[in-house]
Amino acid sequence: MNDSTRKLAAIVFTDIVGFTKLTSEDQSQASSLLKTQRKLFQPLVEQFNGSWIKEMGDGLILTFDTVTDAVNCCIKLQETSMQIDDLNLRIGIHEGEILIEENDIIGDDVNIAARIEPFSAPGGIAISHKVHDAIVRESEFTTKYLGKPKLKGVGQKVEVYCITSHGLPDTILSDVSAKLEHEGFQWNLKNMIGVAASMIGLFMLINFMFLRIGFADEEEVPSIAILPFENKGADEDDFYAYGISSDLITDVTSAGLIRVAGLNDIEKLDYNQMNYGELADKLLVRYVAKGTLWKMDTIFQLSMEIFDTKSSEVIYNKRWQTNWKDLLIIKSDLSDNILEKMNVEILGDPEKFTDVNPEAYELFLKGKYLFINRESFNDVEVARDLFRKAIAVDENLLIAQTILGYTYVNYGEHEKAKNILLPTLKKAEETNDHKNIAFASSSIAMTYASLNSLDTALIYYERCLELQKQLGNKKGEAQTYNNIGALYSNNGNLEKGLEYLLKNLAIHEEMENKRGQAGVLNNIGSTYNGMGDNQNALKSCLKSIEMKIDIEDDAYSFMWSYFSTSFVYAEIDDFKNAKNNIEKSLEIQENLKFKMLKDASLIAFEYYKKVLGEPFNTEIILTLIKDNEDVVKENSYLLYQLFDEQKYLEIAYNNIIENSESLEDELKVKYLNYPEQKKIIEEWEKVQS
Repeated sequence: MNDSTRKLAAIVFTDIVGFTKLTSEDQSQASSLLKTQRKLFQPLVEQFNGSWIKEMGDGLILTFDTVTDAVNCCIKLQETSMQIDDLNLRIGIHEGEILIEENDIIGDDVNIAARIEPFSAPGGIAISHKVHDAIVRESEFTTKYLGKPKLKGVGQKVEVYCITSHGLPDTILSDVSAKLEHEGFQWNLKNMIGVAASMIGLFMLINFMFLRIGFADEEEVPSIAILPFENKGADEDDFYAYGISSDLITDVTSAGLIRVAGLNDIEKLDYNQMNYGELADKLLVRYVAKGTLWKMDTIFQLSMEIFDTKSSEVIYNKRWQTNWKDLLIIKSDLSDNILEKMNVEILGDPEKFTDVNPEAYELFLKGKYLFINRESFNDVEVARDLFRKAIAVDENLLIAQTILGYTYVNYGEHEKAKNILLPTLKKAEETNDHKNIAFASSSIAMTYASLNSLDTALIYYERCLELQKQLGNKKGEAQTYNNIGALYSNNGNLEKGLEYLLKNLAIHEEMENKRGQAGVLNNIGSTYNGMGDNQNALKSCLKSIEMKIDIEDDAYSFMWSYFSTSFVYAEIDDFKNAKNNIEKSLEIQENLKFKMLKDASLIAFEYYKKVLGEPFNTEIILTLIKDNEDVVKENSYLLYQLFDEQKYLEIAYNNIIENSESLEDELKVKYLNYPEQKKIIEEWEKVQS
């Protein structure tokens, strides 16, 4: 090689999975494995015109003149490694400019290749967008998009994929240590309200599908749990049963002042082993609906019964045997039957399914089932493909288009989301399709919110809100208030965020929805805390916990409540209760293997122990924050309080200034005068003087 030569190359990094452990257990075997790797791989690299740059421990650095040679060689390397015990590789490939100096290569693109490799599954190959663009036109290759990786010290924007053809495994992001960027809102202790509300919003948005008007004609708010239909047929037909029941839930939910148990709340229970009374008590409803479905070739057997726990009797029981097309009509009529038995009057002309293409709708249900129950990003891609096929069969099935767009919202692919949702919204408006106007508007709002376009997001949220009010969809109205409140809070206007959260609470109270009240009360408490209203903050948080205990809410919900309540107690210097609550939250986090709150929780826990004069372990925190800039940035003020080191206070101060720069003058002044921000600014100015 010539000194100081620049060239364009495909850069390959490899790593042997589990080599460190193998070295500690059997150094001789580990050394033998490296020799085997060298013996088998060097000829293959030469075969594909590659250069063996160097070995770094168990890893290799290779370069190739073309992307095709690099990819084909790496596929061969993986095929070969599969035949050797303990030779389990991760491989990353990137194309870019390298600087060749003596027998080494350097440059930004070399660093990128190195940091892409950890996104590979064991036995797999991860590639950058440049490599992907070079091979995607070749029919023999298939890939899966993973996202935008966090690449420390790299100025370029990079997207990462994995190759899924040639027998190579998909990357399951939860199984790799490498991390992706998260666009939009960033975590910090005082806007936890936004995180919780946004997570709820993303989950609930999928339910805005079939909107209708209605009201209760008796004093008691009608309430029902519609259990997932039991599939009596083949496992592969589960999506039919799931689709019918989830559509019924969304149909009935949207009928006005009515409370319907969420599918996620039902699925947390062992509902098949519980009687109707037990289910009603757990889900806080009066009526329980249970159905079965059995597909035999093109014929479906469907049954449904509704049990009134107040009168202890079955008030509805019916069976059908029909084909798929007629089943859609039955399903639509069934929601009317449910509302009728609950004494809910249906206003207007209910939506029917006579004009829905059965093939398109079947594809849509398959896609929805796969997306909601996804276990990997590959499931998302398959679901998207099913939605596209449904649209190709019936371009008027707008719900398939709106959910397709939503899948891109959910994964932060904002431009793709807008390109699908904006035309869908226009078409929904032209056809006066209220359900998809609401769904598309809310999805578009979430997209602009993630892009920090507050004003544009508000336009679409307000439009969705207006429609929900017009239709009498109380649950949709409450959820939209929640989303708008989170949007304001995330953008520094806590007073405005609180205003909308209180509107959300009022609707849940009107619906007698204790679970909804408990959830929003926790968010309200966090907002009061950020505003410095400690009395109302504590009152709201404790009321939330009290209600959750009363209804025996799930562990996930308690985890958030204990977490936020801990910081409220800390604000009033009640560090004993602050410590007790964060400890409870940490225990639940461990049981749920929930990582989002863990860093902040651990730092707070050690700080509370320090304040209380108890032995505390700073080594845990030092290990946690070592080479982890995000954890330091997001928890800088807590770290300053724990270690009393000025560098952390400086980071906290700079965070505040950075956040304030995007705010308009009046809101900027308000944001800078919130208690925590003001306290940090004053402390920073004090140490500077």
